[in-house]
Amino acid sequence: MPSRPASSADLHAVIARITPEVLALLGDGVPRTRGAILAALADRHPKQDVKRAIARLSILGQLDLQGSRYTLPAPEAEQG
Repeated sequence: MPSRPASSADLHAVIARITPEVLALLGDGVPRTRGAILAALADRHPKQDVKRAIARLSILGQLDLQGSRYTLPAPEAEQG
């Protein structure tokens, strides 16, 4: 797969493929820097693609950035 997606559909497919791995990595609750996430996924995905996935997750509110470390957002309390 090219490191630069050729179309919007390609970009969405790349992000969709990487997103579960980023979320799984952060699922243990340990905050990680972007560099740590990139290093953890370096053997499976091009760096730029992982950066794109992190950016998309941040924009959609699926990642929180606290200082220089990413975490999963805290679950919202159930309203009852």
